[in-house]
Amino acid sequence: MTMRFPVICLVIMLLTACTSSAPNPTPAPALLPATAPLPEPGAPQPTVVAAGARLPGRLLFVRDGTIWMWQDQTGRPLIGDDQAVQPVWAPDGSAIAYIQRDQSSSDLMIAPLDGGEPLRLTDNGSRHPPGSFERISDSVWAFYPSFAPDGQTIAYSSQYAPPSGSPAAEYHLALFTIPAQPGGARRLIYADESGHVGRVTHTPDGSAIVFTLEPAYAGSSSQIMRYDRTTGTVAPQPDVPSGSYDPAFSPDGRWLAFAGRDGDRTDIFVVPAAGGTIVRLTALGTVRAPAFSPDGRQIAFLAVAPGETGFDLWVADIRIIGDSIQATSPRQVSMGLRADADSGLSWGK
Repeated sequence: MTMRFPVICLVIMLLTACTSSAPNPTPAPALLPATAPLPEPGAPQPTVVAAGARLPGRLLFVRDGTIWMWQDQTGRPLIGDDQAVQPVWAPDGSAIAYIQRDQSSSDLMIAPLDGGEPLRLTDNGSRHPPGSFERISDSVWAFYPSFAPDGQTIAYSSQYAPPSGSPAAEYHLALFTIPAQPGGARRLIYADESGHVGRVTHTPDGSAIVFTLEPAYAGSSSQIMRYDRTTGTVAPQPDVPSGSYDPAFSPDGRWLAFAGRDGDRTDIFVVPAAGGTIVRLTALGTVRAPAFSPDGRQIAFLAVAPGETGFDLWVADIRIIGDSIQATSPRQVSMGLRADADSGLSWGK
């Protein structure tokens, strides 16, 4: 069954917080393309490294609430105590922004790669007792950070008002920006009562913020939207069909990749950033979270392989011929990885 994030997932997490002090589960993907059960107890442990899979740069992914980095032919854990999700590289590669989950809230963090302690950019928790409705009403959620290309600010999704309903479990998530250093105030730049802001990314030239708008009510589809930072206007991303999500730009800004629906299947498509003909890059049917390599010659994504039970890392080579784009047949990089698809991928130098 497809689950729409954030409404259903926030309700589940908030009700769980009222009855238990256990950590919140990883939020479900906005449009999970396939059910991916965990292996039975006692089953062989996942194999993180696939022989011969040599990738350029450094690729971030999340597994079991821990941020991992894939470099060259292997992956290793970097950050996390089962509560770190949605990592993204700083433009200069010196730090990682990510989301730290807590009971009934989550915060935006930055971890420098020089060994320093992670820095907290938001303080979204509450002093009310764990498991109380007062704590739920007082807490704030943060999701899906994205650095501006100059590294000075971060755009992300967060609620702009206390929850409503009885119990208080209905949120509207809006688009905010915040300085990329501790002590700065967040700024609301876009909110829509009919939808929730999901995954966020910037255009490589910094002129716009592109994000998924998930419908707040049944009967509607997600839409990839574009916020113009000069004019402050918001409009659908040109020629991207409804039902699309997980936007990701090529490094040169010419192409936008996204996860798109084809009936009950989900695959990766690309379209010129200014609008044009859509090109399908995959045909696996269980795909999401595209990420271009820093040189633009490859695209990585997460997919459930036929007969498998969780999301693994895949990659395909990219060829640009004039105004067209092509991808080679994708190859599976990991086996049994069980990556968190909602946390996506971030590929840096």
